[in-house]
Amino acid sequence: MTAKRKQKLLLALSIFLALSSIGFSFRGKNFLWLWQEYPIIPLLFMLFVFFAVRYWLKLEIEKHRQLIVWEYTKNVELKKHSDFKSLLSPREIEVLELINSGMSNPEIAGKLFVSLSTVKTHINNIYKILEVKNRREAIDKLYGKI
Repeated sequence: MTAKRKQKLLLALSIFLALSSIGFSFRGKNFLWLWQEYPIIPLLFMLFVFFAVRYWLKLEIEKHRQLIVWEYTKNVELKKHSDFKSLLSPREIEVLELINSGMSNPEIAGKLFVSLSTVKTHINNIYKILEVKNRREAIDKLYGKI
């Protein structure tokens, strides 16, 4: 049973019990409130209602806590990934994307019309910024696998 279903069931039961506790009965010409004739029954009903509402609030708090934790982790992950991209230059991002496509250093140099040493410099800068040691770790870190 889901938390939402439990909450609906508890709320319905609480309303029923609360309304039941203010019932009345007729004795001849007089009518008596239920609590006048049997004072323990409404007290038990109200005690149950109290605990039901308390449990319902606990479920609500847990639901909101989980939502907050989920939103926080999502924002931390997005910030972590966006921070890396903001630290890399546009050319370094381009080199990283070419590395991700499986190109070697000479192929990247030919594609970008730069020297092999320039490609190596870009790759070394990427490694330092992302704090990784090889191509696979760089790709994994940039795309959130690490």
